[in-house]
Amino acid sequence: MIRLLLLAALCAIPASGQEAVEVHRGNIKIRAGGTVSIPDLFRLKAAIEGRAEEIWTTTGVWVNPNQSLGFIVSKEFAALLDARASTEQQVMEERWKPVYQRSRVRCPRDCYILKSFARSQAWIKPQTVLFEAADHLRMAGQVRPEEAHLVRDGMILEYWDVKNPAQHFQARIEHYILAPKAEGERVLPAGTFTMDDAMGPNQFLPPGTDWEGMIVKKTNVLMVPTTALIRFGGDFYLKVSTGITNPDWTEITDIVGAKRKLLIKAGFLEGIRLQPGAGEELREPDSSLGEGPYSE
Repeated sequence: MIRLLLLAALCAIPASGQEAVEVHRGNIKIRAGGTVSIPDLFRLKAAIEGRAEEIWTTTGVWVNPNQSLGFIVSKEFAALLDARASTEQQVMEERWKPVYQRSRVRCPRDCYILKSFARSQAWIKPQTVLFEAADHLRMAGQVRPEEAHLVRDGMILEYWDVKNPAQHFQARIEHYILAPKAEGERVLPAGTFTMDDAMGPNQFLPPGTDWEGMIVKKTNVLMVPTTALIRFGGDFYLKVSTGITNPDWTEITDIVGAKRKLLIKAGFLEGIRLQPGAGEELREPDSSLGEGPYSE
């Protein structure tokens, strides 16, 4: 069977640059990319004067309101703890709890810990900053101008860290904006979006991370590489597989419906002679014609 490569015929692409592909079912996806940022942050401060105890030192993690990030004990209670060092701290705290209250440090809601300033056993003043945190992370993204018009809110985005492409995450596009095209401007506008709810304790990339991803436009559709298409006027044409042929007509072995439009290249078969006595199959092109657009 001979494959007629229309793209090679019309664009004079050398045979070495050709590639055989098949129509197949799959998902049409749109490329996107961006960064993770912190839209705003807040600080957790000491409520009383005293000494820091059991301070959380891990950063770059999410914590919930039930988790203790540390305690601030009064000077008196700190002195008592030091004097009774042989007694377990938990026992001491239970025994003297009615007298000396300790102040628990915690986030008022789920938060992402950015920095930890305090250290255990350090003396601190009221309103001393202990932690810097964010209640959410912002995922900002951009779509290439040639694809920007295809994106809508609610589409599924599959994304990953540029430096760790093996781990994938999913989110739905929110707050998508297609920039208006300036009058007289020939460059297509890009599309942008910002998502403040895409990342949380169970799924996130650290602030400052560059990410890449694919937005799913359509699923389970028949598809071919765009480079396999030829645009002529307002229509697109695709290469076809052929069967028997003569100088007037060629059998198309693809499933082609009646009234399907075809693009004709004048003189395309000129100089190609039928094999003597065969009457059905074209012979290989003469070497004088070059490699041409035919291959077995």
